[in-house]
Amino acid sequence: MRLTEKQILKQLLDSADQYKPLKFEGFDKDFLLSERARADGVARISVENGPGFKTLLEIVPVATPMNIKQKSIMLIAEFATTEISDSPTIPMIVAPFIGRSSACILADRGISWIDLCGNMRVSVQGKVYIERTGKKNKFPDTAPIKKIFEGTSSLVSRALLLRPQGFSSQYELIDFINSRNANITAGTVSRVLKSLESDLLITRKKSLISVTDTKKLLQSLADGYVSSMKRKEKKSYRFSIRQSAYVSMTMNVQKSNYLASSFYAAQLKGLGATDEVTIFVRDMGQARERFDFLEPDAEFGNFKLIETKNFEIWFNSVNTEITVASAIRFSIPVVDDIELYLEMMTDAPRGPKIAEQLKERILGANYFGK
Repeated sequence: MRLTEKQILKQLLDSADQYKPLKFEGFDKDFLLSERARADGVARISVENGPGFKTLLEIVPVATPMNIKQKSIMLIAEFATTEISDSPTIPMIVAPFIGRSSACILADRGISWIDLCGNMRVSVQGKVYIERTGKKNKFPDTAPIKKIFEGTSSLVSRALLLRPQGFSSQYELIDFINSRNANITAGTVSRVLKSLESDLLITRKKSLISVTDTKKLLQSLADGYVSSMKRKEKKSYRFSIRQSAYVSMTMNVQKSNYLASSFYAAQLKGLGATDEVTIFVRDMGQARERFDFLEPDAEFGNFKLIETKNFEIWFNSVNTEITVASAIRFSIPVVDDIELYLEMMTDAPRGPKIAEQLKERILGANYFGK
């Protein structure tokens, strides 16, 4: 349950000690600025053994980047109409928690802020400057609980990165995703787009949905991948393999059921070398029948099968040609660059170096998912 403006204000004043050296001397609620403008309040604040000042407050229960951007514009307009002349006055945002993106927006606009977790940036020109950040969010219920960068929901962000020119409509975006080994509903896409727009990661116009910050969107996907990896345990088995050609032949015949991944995929893409073969399979029982020439070897096996049906892994997979015995050519399915980038980011120490190469390809102007 989200905090109300009244609850936020009460907690702010009740926990004033965490904002030292600031001291809250008084507060006037619902301050009338003009016939049309009204602030949430004016707080009188002083610094221990230092100057005092006033703040024109705007309380924001959910401090998403979009909310902060809108509230800051409104607060600046309100501040321009105020007539509090008996002491220095500054505009200030108060919220349960203000994240890095929202803090950057406020810093760019010269607006001070405080959150209920003890973080703050307070600036009174020529008199006061206090910045204290890094304290974790104590009020997770004050922000939308979203896992839009995990599981099926992550397909929206992946698709947007694959199409830097954007999509003309939500329906075009859905068709793009569902034509690439995935299945997503209109409701899921709508919810994710709304959240991405709230975080200022995309813009939605009448005939265009496009990314505003591809680098940040890719990083958000990586963060979501790490978070989901901590909770999910995939069923995997190790084997010893003597004739890798048999693996290629099997994958060539059964493309829809097998997918090269990890360092093996990086090798097939020309980004690294490895002695280990890692393959995603849709059904482990079926795979064990197909790869009946494998010898179980949990400790030293150089061939790993991982069972998963997750759409995001199979999404946008590509076929890569390989040559066996210097003459026989096969085409086998491989995870796409985005999926491999996420895998490499979590596979230290070698993975991040390969991830950097993939990042350049993904964010490059000419990248279209190849």
